[in-house]
Amino acid sequence: MNYLYQASYLMALKNRVAASYYGNVMVGCAKKSVLRIESDIKRTICKCCQSPLIPGETARVRLVSKPVKGIKWTCLTCLSIKRYPTKKGYKLWTEQPNSVVQIFNYTSKSVDDKSVTETQKRDLDKGNSVNIEKN
Repeated sequence: MNYLYQASYLMALKNRVAASYYGNVMVGCAKKSVLRIESDIKRTICKCCQSPLIPGETARVRLVSKPVKGIKWTCLTCLSIKRYPTKKGYKLWTEQPNSVVQIFNYTSKSVDDKSVTETQKRDLDKGNSVNIEKN
């Protein structure tokens, strides 16, 4: 996905149709592989045409104060608008500590040879599960 994002970003100034195509492929790839696109990258891609939003080139960026203080991005390709609040202390949901429910550790655990008996070693070699407790 990183490669497609970079290709879309580089093609934006030369060929906006190709840039939009690469952005669309990147979003489709993320959906198919069930991956979340980083919020920083999401904010630089248009939701309607999937072209990269480059300030001054493919997007117009304005500071707005009403109705809520924020930043308004306007895509110059499809004229869609994105608004982001700029409240003091505002954090994205993914940056908040309660957004992480559980962390899985997939690294293999090292087992001391002294604590494992010969029968437990044989069971491990056969593929049987063994309950090993460390004191």
